[in-house]
Amino acid sequence: MTIVKKKIDGHGPYVYRAEYKDKNRTEWTYIGPVGAVDPDKITKEELNQLGQEAISKYRDGTRADLARQDVANELRDDLIESYGDDILAPTDDRRTTVVELAEDAPRDAEIIVTNTAEDMQAATRTVGQAELTKEERKNIDFTNRSIFHARASKAVLQDAGIDDWQALYDQQIEDPATHREIAEDNRESIQGDQLDNEEEQLNSISQQQAANEQEKQALEYAQDGDDDAREYLKSRGWTDAEIQEYPA
Repeated sequence: MTIVKKKIDGHGPYVYRAEYKDKNRTEWTYIGPVGAVDPDKITKEELNQLGQEAISKYRDGTRADLARQDVANELRDDLIESYGDDILAPTDDRRTTVVELAEDAPRDAEIIVTNTAEDMQAATRTVGQAELTKEERKNIDFTNRSIFHARASKAVLQDAGIDDWQALYDQQIEDPATHREIAEDNRESIQGDQLDNEEEQLNSISQQQAANEQEKQALEYAQDGDDDAREYLKSRGWTDAEIQEYPA
């Protein structure tokens, strides 16, 4: 038997134990991702072959369960595109639903992962998720809410009989399931699946009534002295005084 490190479909590397049965057959046993191997699962000789860098070590990084593997991997791809390959912890495994950030990941990346996990938890209480068209994605500001919040909200509104779901979609709402109530409240004012703009304005939740979760999380970090979180909030229009005075 021997220890082999290899990538699968461009992902990894992962550690496998290769046992050669005969010249035409090799039995492969998965052990774990490089950097996250459980030392109790390998022999001392295999440990010497792998090296210490392959063994799991404690890392105090943000971890969040996205509930679905496809959702978790889409978030991983977005994070890598925005921050580079080092944004994910060496122990992060694309075959699981838990996304693990590197311990030195920037605060805004941690906020994105945490908020996306919260959105996914809320989405599980709805009728599911609906795919977004390219045009729909173009018209949504994903700096306030994740794509999964929009998908779940679309599914709720369409299930409630609203074809023009974007006319009622409100990113300030934490739970996508709340859109069902909004659809019911505004049903009589919809003509040809188009919501009257005045009624939409009267029934929307104002920004003053509910700060989005991303900013709430950043406020907590900023009030604890996190300069990255403070700079992020100032880029969103907050002043130092407003950050300091915001109720904990």
